[in-house]
Formats: sequence, structure tokens, C-alpha cells
Amino acid sequence: MVARHVTLKSLRGEAARYRSPENEREAAILAAATKLFGAKGYAGTRTADVAAAAGVTERTLFRYFPTKDSLYRRVMFPALLSVAAPQALLDTGALFASDAESFADWHGRILKLRVAAAKDAAPQFRLLVAGLMTDEALRRKVIGIWKENVLQPLVGTLKRFQKRGELRADLPAEQIARGILSLNLGYIFARALLAPDAPWDDAAEIAATVDLLLHGAAK
Repeated sequence: MVARHVTLKSLRGEAARYRSPENEREAAILAAATKLFGAKGYAGTRTADVAAAAGVTERTLFRYFPTKDSLYRRVMFPALLSVAAPQALLDTGALFASDAESFADWHGRILKLRVAAAKDAAPQFRLLVAGLMTDEALRRKVIGIWKENVLQPLVGTLKRFQKRGELRADLPAEQIARGILSLNLGYIFARALLAPDAPWDDAAEIAATVDLLLHGAAK
């Protein structure tokens, strides 16, 4: 359904249109769709319910989005882009550490950016997790884009830290990358989805995550 439309160009195009709706009506439709798709998923969300939540008629909704699928893509694709090719990381060069930056500083900066993005788009993040878990074709498409735009640059950066002596050289950079991703995603998932209202101290949690990766949990 959605997977055949997934390209880096389409992800960026839909994300740009999501951020800049034509008018207040379209903005209201997108806000309602984001909330309902995130709570009920694609199958459980009716366009009539989206229209009612947005304060418009279903006929008006279809003037902006001719099909339920087109509305779903507009809501889902910005979340897919944030995973497959996160512009916040690429634009700021956060995936590419400077020669003067330590591994700890770099990792903390990456995690801080990802936590902020997940908090700002929690309903889409919830929708994204559900979509990737249930749609195999979508998952394959997104993983392909993610490997090229995130994983490969990440592995390259880790190899630089290995050459500088800040990371173990006896471990493949790919293995270290998986450890970083696992720790980061665990915190992001808990922070944005499982307990968003808990009294989190993001700075302390991020520092602890970085320290755990560098030094382990052993005494």
C-alpha cells in the first residue's frame, strides 16, 4: 500500500508539505490525522473520524486528500524520513564528528537530537513503530534508505574514533554501531512512547547512556 511510494524524494516532498500546510483547514486535518492514525493505526482510522476531529466535512477532507492512502502518506512519511534520513543529523553534520570532538561528546549530541525529534513527533513515532512492525514491504524500503543515509555514515565515523584510539579496535565498527543504536533506541522508545509523562532528566539520562556504552556496567 504505502511501500511502493517510498523513495527518498517522496519522503522529503511529503515531509515538506506536512510542515507547510496550505491553510488552517489543511493544518487541522493533518493534526487530527496524526493523532488518530497514531492512536488507532491505518485500518482503525476512518476519514469521517478525521474530518470530524478537524472540524470539517468529509467532502472537504477529500478536496485536500483524495484518498485515505494519500492522507496517511502525508502523515507517515515525515516520520519515515526522520528514521531513514534524519535531516537534523545530516544538516548539522552530527553524524560526522569533528577531529576535536570526543566520542562521548559526539554520542551525547546524537542522542540529544534524536530524543528531541521523538518528543516533538510522538504520535507519528507511535504510528511509525506500528507500521514498521506490521508492513514487511515498508520495512524493507525504509531499511534500504536508512542503511545508505544513516548506518554507513555512522560506521565511517566510528572507524575514525577507532583510529584515534577512543574506541576498541578489536570490535568491528558495525558491531559498535549496533550497540549504540540499541541503547539509544531503548531510551528514545521509553522517553517518547512508554512513559512520556515520567519526570525524565534528559541530560542525566543521556550522560548515563553514553557512560554505559563507554565503560559498561561492571564495577
